[in-house]
Amino acid sequence: MSYSRTGLLSILLLTFGTLAAPVYAQTVNSPVREGQRAMDDYDRDINRMRNDAAATRERRRSLFPQINDDFQRVQVIHNEIVRMLQSEKGLDYGRLADLTGDMKKRGTRLRENLALSEGEQASTQAKHPDAIDDQQVRKDIGALHDLVVSFVGSPLFKNLGVVDAKVMDQATDNLNHIIDLSDEIKRSAKLLDKKGAGPQGHP
Repeated sequence: MSYSRTGLLSILLLTFGTLAAPVYAQTVNSPVREGQRAMDDYDRDINRMRNDAAATRERRRSLFPQINDDFQRVQVIHNEIVRMLQSEKGLDYGRLADLTGDMKKRGTRLRENLALSEGEQASTQAKHPDAIDDQQVRKDIGALHDLVVSFVGSPLFKNLGVVDAKVMDQATDNLNHIIDLSDEIKRSAKLLDKKGAGPQGHP
């Protein structure tokens, strides 16, 4: 069988077109499929975050009695420490160690029950001076006071369903520093108590 030059060219073009069509279709459809896959992944991420947020809210509500007890106790401890700071009798280091130890315990449990992250380890120990004295402890108590006031005033405690990132970050930062600073004050108070620096007047 013989073909004219024109007929052969037509056959070649038809064959090329037939073979090239699937390749062209794959080239066009590939970005579409990738885009659809990305959208599916995005939807799954959004649903997962919604489910996680709902689970966190439900957890807080179920643990509300304990959360409320620890929240109230932190304020009671704070108030007693402030009264001690204002007293003319000076600091009772033994009592201060007990109070800050309890505040650390309550704060740690609040962090767990509120599902707040521990974040990076605070560097209070690294920044703390080598010399521990009454003046330094008083300074630390002042810093602890500011942290507690900020923490208990968080919108988080007006609505345990809050998931606003800024609110959560602020509450987390405050609580982590409360826990770390309470532990620092506790250790300082124990050391000063052993040195017999008990309740005394101060200039």
